[in-house]
Amino acid sequence: MMAKRFTDTMKWNEDWYLDLSLSNKMFWIYICDNCDHAGIFKPNKRMFELLIGEKVNTNKFLELINQDKPRIIILGNGRWYLTGFIEFQYGGNLSPNNRVHKSILTLLNKNDIDWEHIADTKEATKLPKPIKDDESNPKSSEAVIEYFLSNKSNKKEAEQFFNFYGSKGWKVGKSPMKNWKLSANNWIAGKQKDKPDSSYLGGQLNAMKD
Repeated sequence: MMAKRFTDTMKWNEDWYLDLSLSNKMFWIYICDNCDHAGIFKPNKRMFELLIGEKVNTNKFLELINQDKPRIIILGNGRWYLTGFIEFQYGGNLSPNNRVHKSILTLLNKNDIDWEHIADTKEATKLPKPIKDDESNPKSSEAVIEYFLSNKSNKKEAEQFFNFYGSKGWKVGKSPMKNWKLSANNWIAGKQKDKPDSSYLGGQLNAMKD
């Protein structure tokens, strides 16, 4: 039995959504429909591309989605967290005494996300640390390299990122970049998703041997 959930019909009146290409609009809907009930999505670009018969650039998609505010946060395990999902589906508070809410809290904890709105408890909780407004662009290439290395990327990717956006005046499209670390996260995630899936390729090779 398929899960049922609310859908945000107001997106059809919002500029950020209307400005997306048709394939990116469909990708957003696909993510909202296929994330788990905590708003956590395991990227599956290959499946989406098979469904629509068209390629999607996840790096560019994330930049566009997060251009005016962070709608998707890339987690340390590579999964994507929809920042507004829980509040939209369940309201502002989660109660550990509620069976559904408890399972959501378990998923959040499993993915190292601390939810800030927990009802009937005085626990000090927090969401992933927001990026400061004064970090719209990096102070140096060394800062970019250090950030990329700390996020399991490499110096080459850091230099490509720095040179690419530096040549554009640290703008995303025509708009000034609001925070470079968020764009860096999207860059890293996009590069990782474009790498061949070793487990998938291994399975195909084994199938050919059988």
